[in-house]
Amino acid sequence: MGLFSKTNQNIGSGSDIEGADSRKGFYWVEDYKGENVMWRLPRNVMWNDNVLVREDEYGIFFRDGKALQVFDRPDRYALTTQNIPVLKSILGTVVGNVQIGEFYWAQKREFRDKFGTSQPLAFRDVDFGVVQLRIFGQFSYKVVDPLLLITQFVGTKGLTKSEEIVDWLKGQVVVVLNDTLGELKTKKQMGVLDMPAYLQEIEQLCLAKLTSETEVYGLKIMKFSGLNINMPEEVQEAINKRGAMSALGVNYMQYQSGKAIEGIGQGAAQGGGEGAGFAMMGAGMGAGMGMGNMMSQSMGGMGGQPAPFGGQQQPQQNAAAGAGAAAGAAASAPTVKCAKCGADVSSGTKFCPECGEKMIPAGSAVCANCGAALTPGAKFCPECGTKCGAPKCPKCGAEVSAGTKFCPECGQKL
Repeated sequence: MGLFSKTNQNIGSGSDIEGADSRKGFYWVEDYKGENVMWRLPRNVMWNDNVLVREDEYGIFFRDGKALQVFDRPDRYALTTQNIPVLKSILGTVVGNVQIGEFYWAQKREFRDKFGTSQPLAFRDVDFGVVQLRIFGQFSYKVVDPLLLITQFVGTKGLTKSEEIVDWLKGQVVVVLNDTLGELKTKKQMGVLDMPAYLQEIEQLCLAKLTSETEVYGLKIMKFSGLNINMPEEVQEAINKRGAMSALGVNYMQYQSGKAIEGIGQGAAQGGGEGAGFAMMGAGMGAGMGMGNMMSQSMGGMGGQPAPFGGQQQPQQNAAAGAGAAAGAAASAPTVKCAKCGADVSSGTKFCPECGEKMIPAGSAVCANCGAALTPGAKFCPECGTKCGAPKCPKCGAEVSAGTKFCPECGQKL
């Protein structure tokens, strides 16, 4: 506890009058130190006041918007020209009780704090467009130049409370963080999905930038870590869907259809009973009727006569008409016999469906060497290049007609 003496005006660090003890002749005072990085004596100091500076503190004398003297060693100091030489040139000869300025304390130890974005940061991603990111983390800092601290914050910015300085510091962290994310996106094409791989680099870049930004205010960022980047729920859901589709090897429509069928199944299982069965039946009937309507419209567009009730044919009539047309077409189509197995084969078929023998059109000439069909007037076979002419028996040389299996002269198998 610091204290004011009624006679000597001894002032402890960050003190304020709390109560008096008239028997002992001094005032007990409240200690304002706590977690404050900086705090001010609640009243102006007078000429020849004694101030107490502890081992873990800086004492700073402040006057006319500028820090004039720093007391960085633990001791009790009288505020006179002996300890503050600059007062001689400012005040000259001092007589009586005169207010000479203000007195501040700043702690030497390292402070730790947390930060977070009060408003989401807008990040333009290649895959998801503009994404709103919320970022949280931890940092530590300490006072390295108390003269700059008091001059810049108290004299220039008018900040006299420790929480005001910490709020400013957190704001600087968010600004530097936003700038770092934009830099990595421009230089390395970093996307939202890539950020977890860049966390360490983001922390190092932010620490370097914050050091240069805050040292001019007498503060130094000692550590920047624990970065946590949170994406909106809808973006996280889209990422999960993309991962599921990639694992299943399906596209978006297939994935959604599967989820819909799964939902119907789960609803039926949870609901149970006859009602669930009818629900599943209704869904199946609806799908079947929709496909039937599409098929009937397609057949109607190919020349069918429109049936009553809305211009669509009935399914039974369509099926009967289709079967009759197929039977008539099969009956009227010309057929030829396979030379190998004798099966009836539709005209124009290239191979016999029974034995696989190559079909030769009726009345066409064939190559004597390979048996390929020859076009009328062809002089050479298009398949093997053999000169075309009337086929001859390889044994007796007699001319035979195309398609003959045995020579009519000597009986040689052709």
